Amino acid sequence: MAALQVACSEYNSPPSDLNQPCSCGACAAMAGEPDVKEGGQPACFGWSSSTALTRIGQDAMSIISEEAPRKKRSYSRKLPVALKPGSEEAHAVRIDERPFIVGIGASAGGLEALSLLLPSLPKNLGLSYVVVQHLSPTYRSMMSQLLGRETTMPVRDIEDSMSPEPNTVYITPPNRNLTLLDGHFRLVEPAKESLPKPSVNRFFASLAEEIGESTIGIILSGTGSDGAAGIHAIKAAGGFTFSQDPETAKYSGMPQSAIDTGSVDWILPPENMGAEISLIVLNRGLIPVATQAASAPATLKTLLGKVRSRTKVDFSQYKEPTLWRRIERRMAANHVSTLHDYLQVVDQTPVELDKLCKDILISVTAFFRDTDAFVRLDKVVADILASKQPGDDIRVWVAGCATGEEAYSLAILFSERLGAAFDQYRLQIFATDIDLDAMSLARRGVFAASSLAHMDRARLRANFTPHGDRYEINKNLRDVVIFARQDLVQDPPFLRLDLVSCRNVLIYFQSELQARLLSVFHYALNPGAYLFLGKSEGIFQQEALFGVVDKDGRLYRRHGVSARLPLLRSEMQLPAAGLNQHQRPSKPTTPLGFENILLEAAGRYFIPTSLLINGKFEIRHIHGDASRLLNVSPGRPAFDLISLIRRELRTEVQVLMRQAQVKQAVAHGRPRHIKALDATRGVRLSVHPVSATGGEALFMVCIEWILPPAGKNSVEDNGNVTDKELEDELAATREHLQTLVEELETSNEEMQALNEEIQASNEEMQASNEELEASNEELQSTNEELATVNEELQIKTAETQELNVELECIQNSVDYPLLVLDRNACLQRFNSAAARLFKLGAAQVGRHLRDLPLPPDMPDLVADSQQVIDTQNALDRQIVNANRRHYSLHIAPLLRDPQRTAGVILLFADNTSLYETERSARETQVRLLAVMNNSVSLMAVKDASGRYQFANPKFEQSFGFEAGQAIGKTDLQLFPDAVCDLFRESELEAMRLRKGIEREETLPLAGGAPFPGGPLSSFR
Repeated sequence: MAALQVACSEYNSPPSDLNQPCSCGACAAMAGEPDVKEGGQPACFGWSSSTALTRIGQDAMSIISEEAPRKKRSYSRKLPVALKPGSEEAHAVRIDERPFIVGIGASAGGLEALSLLLPSLPKNLGLSYVVVQHLSPTYRSMMSQLLGRETTMPVRDIEDSMSPEPNTVYITPPNRNLTLLDGHFRLVEPAKESLPKPSVNRFFASLAEEIGESTIGIILSGTGSDGAAGIHAIKAAGGFTFSQDPETAKYSGMPQSAIDTGSVDWILPPENMGAEISLIVLNRGLIPVATQAASAPATLKTLLGKVRSRTKVDFSQYKEPTLWRRIERRMAANHVSTLHDYLQVVDQTPVELDKLCKDILISVTAFFRDTDAFVRLDKVVADILASKQPGDDIRVWVAGCATGEEAYSLAILFSERLGAAFDQYRLQIFATDIDLDAMSLARRGVFAASSLAHMDRARLRANFTPHGDRYEINKNLRDVVIFARQDLVQDPPFLRLDLVSCRNVLIYFQSELQARLLSVFHYALNPGAYLFLGKSEGIFQQEALFGVVDKDGRLYRRHGVSARLPLLRSEMQLPAAGLNQHQRPSKPTTPLGFENILLEAAGRYFIPTSLLINGKFEIRHIHGDASRLLNVSPGRPAFDLISLIRRELRTEVQVLMRQAQVKQAVAHGRPRHIKALDATRGVRLSVHPVSATGGEALFMVCIEWILPPAGKNSVEDNGNVTDKELEDELAATREHLQTLVEELETSNEEMQALNEEIQASNEEMQASNEELEASNEELQSTNEELATVNEELQIKTAETQELNVELECIQNSVDYPLLVLDRNACLQRFNSAAARLFKLGAAQVGRHLRDLPLPPDMPDLVADSQQVIDTQNALDRQIVNANRRHYSLHIAPLLRDPQRTAGVILLFADNTSLYETERSARETQVRLLAVMNNSVSLMAVKDASGRYQFANPKFEQSFGFEAGQAIGKTDLQLFPDAVCDLFRESELEAMRLRKGIEREETLPLAGGAPFPGGPLSSFR
């Protein structure tokens, strides 16, 4: 939930230091409340920083019950916004740049959904993405490599204590559960039970607890229900939730389970989620709800009035910080940045009011939440049962039961204490809530295995029946829990209770409503019965009504022997439609104002002795002498009219007050003669409704003194005074009884209507049961199909593993080093020859090519690899003297399809020996040429066709040829025919014999002289 602000009524301008607490009375009064503190200091509603109002501690999901509680982190930072001078919002609007973390849960079919999701996700908004994919604990995951092809963001495997970085995708390793703690990832060894690993629920719950409203949860294709409870926790903490449309999912189990919780905000195909996430992140930083001007309270009342008119739920006495956080969340979801725009949205789309109401009412509960508190409660249960006998009633009320886990937890505690005698007592647990959707889940009594993971195994086996990955509460426990819709603010309570459990509900209400509800609980409880509250709740508003049994366990005991049911809340005063939104709220009426109101009303009713009271019988002003009717009773002083007025008139005052309040008309009482009050005069009471001032309904109680009729001797009637008093008392009692009878008849009619509704619901339940039976058959059929698919999948998995082993064997059989890189030049695969040459290991997989330990003097291959990726053409090059070795490098593109290159393959062929042989041959050739060029003998080399390939200088000089003249020519082109025939015959004979021959011939030289040294010719 985002930390928000509301306008402070005491200031027109902000204090000089925005981080200092406000000194106004309203803010000081709230300093002790758990949701308005920051760092232990009171925070002002009007001008505190947006991190001042911390999230309510009970909003976090309690799935991880094994972990110690810890302080939540805000992760908020402020950036100023440049606005035009003189604009209304120039002094107030600030942008919160929140580092969102996006959790993505998936199982079977998740890889396909992730391939569609990742390309659409925003890559430049600073988000961190964490993929929690169910994986086999013994299988080597290739998720990082597979998903790395789908996005340009870095894809990393999570390591313990790693911190999330922006614009990065993280992959959870197999056989490890993941949590976020103090801004770091924590890998946790999973328990041995057969639950999905890694757990989506556990990670989502840690996100909700750690960063709350800065969380975005996504559920993709998969079987089972993992992630449903985590999605609910994120929604309750103020985050945003997505689910893949089941029609687009390969397996719809996980998406449908998340949708069934009612906590999913968007149901979309994976490829459409990225655009919506971008809008949420961009709009969330622009919402200035927390710093609205002074008109915000009036606008808030208008919005709450619209919610009440549509949903019949009154939020007017909920704490405003909680309301603002939920409103801000709905504004971000609707992509609007001002409350005025949001009001236009709800006018155009009334269903948005239902969504806002559901967001405000959303709650998080769990079985045996706060384990230590339930251990302490178990001792109280034992005390309750100690005072009971077989056949006695045991009545428990769970107010605000949400989805029923707390009610069933109490049923389990009583069952364990009673043991075999459970059926001998009449145990009734009344579980009530205002949220019908939550109660519909509670009535089913079916819970996901992940929500029971923290429960003791023996207790789980004793009280639940497993159905696949879900558990159903046993019928004997389900039968003792009665679910009913009830509005604590308006509806009457249950009576004669032994225990009331109202945990983590009062913290959402303002102090006045908290005090009234504590009075209701006091009235509903039996003398000495118990009250069980949440860990951040207390009874400081009504300390006189309860005594502390266990302060740490928040267990209290009812005090006092008399109790009066507080008046139920009257109709909420809605603002007028044309209210000026810049009008400041009216100040509370002063005592002088009450006196003026009283004098004006008394002028109309002859100004008898009168008392001005409010709906709680609190005396606001007294006119005339009422001392004979008012007195202070022994004990703790109380200053309401019922406590001060004489006992003989208390019942009549209550009856007349009720009549005046219901009928909004004057209620007159009967004349009564009370001898102890006045021996001669009688008294008559009347109650007059007075115009409400400052939102408070007022009533004037008039006391009229009546003289006896003329000629009547009061002394003569002294003997009948007692009878007269009894008659008056009887008449008042009859009126009171008549009022009770009317209320009882009304209640009876309501009960009859409720009975008809229950009968209709029973018929619907029977129809639903038949549908469930049909669904069960379909589920069994689907289960058989899944078993078949699972077998096929196992076969395909075995084949894939075998192919993978064969591929690795083929790689390793190649004696040349082989490297496989992805499009980002990061290492994906390598063979054993490459591991030996480059000293590679598993740690190098995923590293960039330039970061690999290549031999010294190896050229930069990144540019060549990128060229091959871009052109899709192979590249060959020679690498000389790299660590005194020579390589022939072949870079080939790795084509996924003709249009897309997935990476490159680098093949290093070591041709050091060939290179040395070629170099030696070149050196030998150079020496031979030097010998032939400097020889005094005539030397020439011909090919098989008789063309000269080489002739040394001596040969060219002797026959008078210019340098290179003979090259490429035959003897026929250079010599006379006789000489040509001679040479050709000798050449053919040497080729035929395949050995050298020698002949002596006389040949004329260029100068006409014979060849010096004799006419000797040699042919080889």
